[in-house]
Amino acid sequence: MLKILAVATLLALPLFAARPALAQQSRVHWDVMAGYNDTVGSTSNYLQGGYVFDLGLSYTPTQASPLDLRFDLSYAQHDATISYVNSAQQALGTQIDYGYGTIVALAAHALYHVPITGGVRAYGIAGLGIYYTRIELDQALPYGYGYGYGYGYGYGYGYGGYGEAEVAARGVTNFGWDVGAGLEFDLSYGRSLFVESRYQRVNSASTIEYIPIEIGVRF
Repeated sequence: MLKILAVATLLALPLFAARPALAQQSRVHWDVMAGYNDTVGSTSNYLQGGYVFDLGLSYTPTQASPLDLRFDLSYAQHDATISYVNSAQQALGTQIDYGYGTIVALAAHALYHVPITGGVRAYGIAGLGIYYTRIELDQALPYGYGYGYGYGYGYGYGYGGYGEAEVAARGVTNFGWDVGAGLEFDLSYGRSLFVESRYQRVNSASTIEYIPIEIGVRF
């Protein structure tokens, strides 16, 4: 009987030891993400697919809660399409060699997790945010003409290459929303790896639509 009690006690110890560890696990996490940003709808007529970086701060109300709240700051950059550059050149009546667009977003999200198997969870995500979008059209300048960006050399004159001069630029701030889904894979010490994709829509005069596909780390 004593042997049985001793074995049962040893088997039960991990269960009791796990409770303090669970209670001590932080409910606040950082999320770092990066990936490909695909433009869709009419947005793809003037901006190509680009890249996106995202930094988030997430909070879980309780340890057992499937709900998370996450605040994100993201930056995306895209090259302008050739057709948009050509049409802008005709409309402005001046040479345009290239252009690009940037999107800076600050958003609040709600995430709902659904367990799939040990250490793997799926989740849905939706949010609202403020989006600053800017499109710039530039002209390449040969060496000796003006102040611009020399590729590979930093800001300054072209150093035998080409600089750039801004021909036209416009930036606007609007509200927007997004909805998507992801998969999260638990790692040790409260960290996790996740893959996430969201449809994002910015309500501007010309609707901006894009779908980032990101890989991230939560810690």
